[in-house]
Amino acid sequence: MTIEAGYRTDSALVRRTDRSALLELETALGATPGGLVEQPRFFSGMLARPDVTAAGILAVADVANSRYFDAGLVHRLSNLDPVVTASGDRLRFEAFSLCNGVHARLDLLADGIDSGEVAHGTTNVDINQPLRTALAGVGGAELVHLDVGTEGLSVATLDETHHERKVDLPDRWIRGFAETPVLAARMTQRAELAGPAAARWLASLPKSAPGPSYHLLPAPGGMRQSTRPSPGSVHLAGAARLAASARVARFTHRLRVFGSDDHASAWVFELPGARLTLLLSPEPYRGFSGEGGLLTTLTAPSAASAAARLLEHLAWQPDIDRDRLAATTDLPLADVDAGIGYLAVSGKVGYDLHESTWFHRELPWNSERIEGDNPRLKDARQLLQDRAVAPSANGWSITSGNHRHWVKGDPYTCTCLWWAKYHGQRGPCKHVLAVTLYVQAQH
Repeated sequence: MTIEAGYRTDSALVRRTDRSALLELETALGATPGGLVEQPRFFSGMLARPDVTAAGILAVADVANSRYFDAGLVHRLSNLDPVVTASGDRLRFEAFSLCNGVHARLDLLADGIDSGEVAHGTTNVDINQPLRTALAGVGGAELVHLDVGTEGLSVATLDETHHERKVDLPDRWIRGFAETPVLAARMTQRAELAGPAAARWLASLPKSAPGPSYHLLPAPGGMRQSTRPSPGSVHLAGAARLAASARVARFTHRLRVFGSDDHASAWVFELPGARLTLLLSPEPYRGFSGEGGLLTTLTAPSAASAAARLLEHLAWQPDIDRDRLAATTDLPLADVDAGIGYLAVSGKVGYDLHESTWFHRELPWNSERIEGDNPRLKDARQLLQDRAVAPSANGWSITSGNHRHWVKGDPYTCTCLWWAKYHGQRGPCKHVLAVTLYVQAQH
């Protein structure tokens, strides 16, 4: 997918004669409360900790320019500029690695802003190589004024043609934005390290990508390796995929480590006035765009209609209040949850592990693409239309082409090759989805 939106100029760090600096981050076509806007201005003010902000932006840029699996391959993707969301009280910078197995998000919080007001909206921001070189030299004693966007806003339309430099937002990023919040929402905190201990432990990890995989348990002064998963352990799949954390390790007050039964992990670095979150896929070779964890959500009958109702009441909130939305929309909490899940599928909400809440963002993705990007669901609906699902003595039989498969149990299992290979760890197969839809249709 290509967002045809040109930057007016390159982002730059401009040093002034009074020893202060101006960090100008150029924005692309953005979604705002007033509609689509070219080069929206989301923030103008002073940074409380310029060195921390610079390091955090560089960490996100490092991830966007790294391929942690098959690192020797030459990539053809370019202009992988972070997505920035302005939420009124904070700025969030997000990007995916070239292999799509690492998601990075820097949250610049209110304590990281010395002065200035944050607007609302979502766009791309230009992080070019000369800017990265300049950011690496930002010190803590500098006075840095940050501009995210420039003056002179103009409302744009989707069918306008822009002849300047284009910004690429790959399909895999869009699908990754759909997968990662659902993965994160299932995680629990498994460990916590104080800043100095975290820095020492991170420094001891292998640097060659993707690096070995470990099952980790909290231990005094760090994490200890385990030969197999155990209750409370965290699966670090590809230790070198945490390499971007080196940018912020010296600033880290605390490192919170989250894990889940599907072996994905998240690493939340608490920084002065900011947070960096690195979310790692269950295995180095697995990108977030193919996990299929959202497919069951998409089968909920009320999900699409509830999502449309909820979207009318979202305004780039940094935290989405489920109870308030239920009261405002007169929807049951179950429908609110289904609607939020559906919005996650379209990339319109993310999940903040530190605050255990959803937040609103906008991506230029038409909801009509949802089933097109999830062929298993499309195939399941076709099976239902073909009357291929029938109750059997121990569950259901599904006739697919010249094969018959059986779905049984609670939760469901299937006799197909997909299920035998992944055991549900990459989402349900089309046969389980067909049975889910069949059961829903009977109620």
